Amino acid sequence: MNVPSSEELMDLIAEEALIDRSKLREEETLEALGLDSVDTVSILFAVEEKYGIKLETDQLSRQQTLGFLMNLVQSKAASAA
Repeated sequence: MNVPSSEELMDLIAEEALIDRSKLREEETLEALGLDSVDTVSILFAVEEKYGIKLETDQLSRQQTLGFLMNLVQSKAASAA
């Protein structure tokens, strides 16, 4: 299992949340990007499916940043490798 790059994760998030990729910044909160809980769950499921890792929905809130989400995914993928 390879650890996904930040760019790869940003592309996946943009695709799942239907947000222009150029608008995504690591320091933005999910809430500031207009993502609701349904968007967040959709992103988590897409990440789980693509990278074969398990993420709990309670690990992520709308007040957390994209950077936090990416670090969470990368650390889970690294420990699963």
